Amino acid sequence: MTVRLHHFGIVVANIEDYLKQSLWELRGTIVTDPIQRSRLCLAGLPGDRIPTIELIEPIDETSPVWNTLKRGSGLNHACLSVPTRQAGDALIAEKRLLPVTAWEPAALFDGRAIRFVYTRNRELLELLSDED
Repeated sequence: MTVRLHHFGIVVANIEDYLKQSLWELRGTIVTDPIQRSRLCLAGLPGDRIPTIELIEPIDETSPVWNTLKRGSGLNHACLSVPTRQAGDALIAEKRLLPVTAWEPAALFDGRAIRFVYTRNRELLELLSDED
């Protein structure tokens, strides 16, 4: 099975303010994800067309990353691209990962399925299915 690093997620208070003060540039548009209750976008380094980070701005207290923001912005998760949901579930079983969410459509990725899991080292991973 091919698994590759897709991006790192960073929680920020305001996407536009963060981008003004960073070396990252917006890639695409900022979207609102009603499931994650957050505004989201991809960003990358100048001149590099490959997005390497996802900026996550919680909409309100009901967002799963609200408490992360209250503790200060910063690295939230690493995203791994998997070929299919079934391949992601096989990775979860093989590596004994702890599922946090079911597979859900991601607004930022045109409805492709994502699922959050914890590693045995308590690291949050986002699995992104290439298929959906």
